[in-house]
This record gives sequence, C-alpha cells and structure tokens, in this order.
Amino acid sequence: MLSQTLQEVKNFDEHLLFYLCCTFATIVGAIAGASASSRVRMDMFGIVACGTIASLGGGTVRDILLSGMQRPNGSPVTIFWMSGGDVDFFYQAIVTSFVVFFVTRFIKPPVGTIRVADAFAMAFFTLLGTAKAYWIGCDPAICVAMGVCTGVAGGALRDVLTGNVPYVFRPGEIYATAAFAGSAVFVLLMWLKCPYSVSYIACTAIVFIVRMVAVYHDWKLPSYRPLIDSVKRHDDE
Repeated sequence: MLSQTLQEVKNFDEHLLFYLCCTFATIVGAIAGASASSRVRMDMFGIVACGTIASLGGGTVRDILLSGMQRPNGSPVTIFWMSGGDVDFFYQAIVTSFVVFFVTRFIKPPVGTIRVADAFAMAFFTLLGTAKAYWIGCDPAICVAMGVCTGVAGGALRDVLTGNVPYVFRPGEIYATAAFAGSAVFVLLMWLKCPYSVSYIACTAIVFIVRMVAVYHDWKLPSYRPLIDSVKRHDDE
C-alpha cells in the first residue's frame, strides 16, 4: 500500500502540469518580490536579489530546517534549487526579476498585483512544503509547520528587505492562517487516505481562496487589546 502511494506521489510530481505550476509559482513569487522592491526604488541588483529571495526563500528556509532528514529513497534533504533539475527555478527567479526591473520603469504594476501574485505563490509553496515534510516522515504538526514556513517565509523576507512590516505580522492579517488551514486539511485528507493529487490540488485552492476572500472582504483576526487603557484621561471639570 505504501509503495503504491509513493508511486502515486512520484507520478504526480513528475507530471508536466505539476512542473508548470512550480514554474508559475516561482515566477509570480519573483514578480511579487521584484514589484515590491521597485516601488521603494531599489537599484537593479536590489530588485533582482529581492525578487529571487521572495521566490525561493520559503523553500530554502524549509530545507535548512529539514536538513539531516532523509527522503523516501534514502537520499538526504538538501536545498532544492542548488542541485539537480530544480536549479531551473533559480534561473527562472533571476530572469523574472530582471524583466520586472525593466518593465516597471515604464509600466506601473496594477494595484493589487503583489497581493494576488503573493497569494498564489503562497498557496502553491505551502503545499509543496507540507507534502515534502509529509513524505519524509515528519510528525503531522511538523508537516503543517513546514507548510506554513514554506508559504510565508519568502514573503516575509521580501517585506523585511523593502522596509515593510511582513503580512504575517500585521495585526489581524489573515495570511499565515490561510497557509495553516490548507496544510492542516492536506494532512487530514492524507490520513483519511484521499488520493494525493486530489488532496494537493484541493488544499492549494483552499489557501488561495481563503487568502483572497479575506483580502476582498477585509476579514481580520482579533488583535491584542489591553484590558486597561494606559492612556490617562482627564475628567471634565
């Protein structure tokens, strides 16, 4: 049964559509990072660096945290874009960031470009991280944590580099919560023996939809409020 399931994962991961989705997520992640850095008037190096970090940062942090673990085939976990065919994603991020640098000099990105692009990249990267941790045998809670890390770390690094408060730390922002929801549902569906491809696609959609609906309707999580107002007020005389 396990070998059949692993074969299903292998078939899905090697499908052309999956590769195209990985490429698209890498590109839109780089667009989000490069667009954000262009708005704060970084130079060419800064824009390319920021776009690349935003695109690959989440997976890089995840693989560093998982270093020492082994894949089902016995090979150790390494940073994904530094070896094998995945190095293509590194070049895709760099080229995309270069293109954004030149395009944004003449065309201002439409309002909302960063949030929409970031939402898709976060959704796909979240499930990449969750699935990778799941198939190397991590505890379910760790799988969810790795999914959230993969989904939000790149965007957080982008915001820090551009001098903004990361979405994940903005009061009430439904950002990491969307990633958490998709990751948790994926782990649950796999526990219920749902087909891998169906679980992956459905949970990617969950992350994206939750994030975009929250942005559109301005949904907020409860934020901290002190029980006692520390501001002294003067009574009317």
